[in-house]
Amino acid sequence: MTATGSSDGENAALDGPPSSGGRRSQRVTISDLARRLDISKASVSYALNGRSGVSEETRQRVLSLAEELGFHPNSAAVALSASRTRTIGIVIARDPALISTEAFYMRTLVGIEQYLNEVDSSLLLRLTGEHGEDLDVLRRWGRQGRVDGFILFDELNDDPRVPLLKELGIPCVVVSSNAPDDGVGRLISSPEETVLLMLDHLADLGHTEIAHISGPFTFVHEQLRVRLLREHAQRRGIRVNHLEGSYAYENGAALTRSLLTGENPPTALVLGNDLMAVAALRVAMDLGTKVPEELSIVAWDDSPLCELARPGITAIDQQTMERGRMAADLLFRIAAGESGLHWQTPPGVLRVRDSTGPAHS
Repeated sequence: MTATGSSDGENAALDGPPSSGGRRSQRVTISDLARRLDISKASVSYALNGRSGVSEETRQRVLSLAEELGFHPNSAAVALSASRTRTIGIVIARDPALISTEAFYMRTLVGIEQYLNEVDSSLLLRLTGEHGEDLDVLRRWGRQGRVDGFILFDELNDDPRVPLLKELGIPCVVVSSNAPDDGVGRLISSPEETVLLMLDHLADLGHTEIAHISGPFTFVHEQLRVRLLREHAQRRGIRVNHLEGSYAYENGAALTRSLLTGENPPTALVLGNDLMAVAALRVAMDLGTKVPEELSIVAWDDSPLCELARPGITAIDQQTMERGRMAADLLFRIAAGESGLHWQTPPGVLRVRDSTGPAHS
């Protein structure tokens, strides 16, 4: 997967890291300069970077307007202009069929590509098996100098990718849920606020028996979700039955069927992603369980699937596209030698739809 754009960070407009809320302030871009001067963006880029291809008169016009408007290319774009490859790498050790249907990955990758397009850089993407093949790719690309750094997903306990990349001397950003002091970049996205949003919503509706079908417990973020959901539910007098899922549609359907046909079925069901939530809705309909009159359904990750389902599925908007942009921005800043390794991602937003309602008695 490759992002294309114009030269030397032409749309660079963001000087400095995002605010504590994860948002960036809008600033002047190269496109703005080009439009005001009625010249091409490439000409503006050449003038700003001291390259040949424009007259001295044009160069001075560009520099004067840039100074007048307070234009400053962001440090990530500057770092990219001096980087070896202008390419970042992502190696995902998951089933490609799941990646193609799960909104989290697709929306995150779109955010990364949007950012890379703005700074005229590329993404090298590989989907591997789940038996350590990803380590071979990381090692090979790193030794061949094919990328300037890596973005890592699905953090594991004692994740072998981190020490490997540190040994190779290659920067990385872990899209993570914790903040160990191990000297690598991390997007910190604690799910505690998300847990509180979901539990408060369900508690207000009178639910006291909840089932939670998570993703694989091997992932650090799923371990944290389960722990926080259990702790905060107990404080609210809510019992939670946790089941480990795989994120796959078929798995979500099978686990939902077992819950709804067993003894003491839950009045509310929380699913680890959008695919499993849609599967749960379909199974409930097949079994004649009314949603939300007899069962409320909540998805941990929002997507168009949740919006288009009937009834629409209540879900957490994790702002994954913005997180993708942040991951790419942080990686290039680390590659440029900046010291801030950890950025806090913006909190999720609860999107209430028709799949949740008062608990039945």
